[in-house]
Amino acid sequence: MPSDRKAFRDRLMTRMREKKITGAELARAARVSKDAISTYTTMRSLPTPKTLARLAQVLDCKPHDLLPDKPLNESLLEMREHSRPGYKILVVRMTLPALDCVKQYQALLQLEQKFEKKLSSLEAPTPE
Repeated sequence: MPSDRKAFRDRLMTRMREKKITGAELARAARVSKDAISTYTTMRSLPTPKTLARLAQVLDCKPHDLLPDKPLNESLLEMREHSRPGYKILVVRMTLPALDCVKQYQALLQLEQKFEKKLSSLEAPTPE
């Protein structure tokens, strides 16, 4: 039995007990079938990223709280050239619930502003 399925099942069941929610209630709230919940609790399969996000939302947690950490898949990473010489852009693709995505995007915008400010101060001519 794959250990990631067992870990997911254990985390899912623990969260369901904490929230005092049955499999049928979870299925209804997450808009999945009762059979789908059964396949997760019997370790026959794992949810898709979209379903995982809905389950986590119903259970008031983050998807990574339910699904065990996995090594980062190389296909999720991409390195691009930056318009400034000597700099690269790292692109990371991941599935997030919409609200988490907005928060992450706002944090990245703030980081970009700080980066641009620091970069412009480094490029500014020094007074002689």
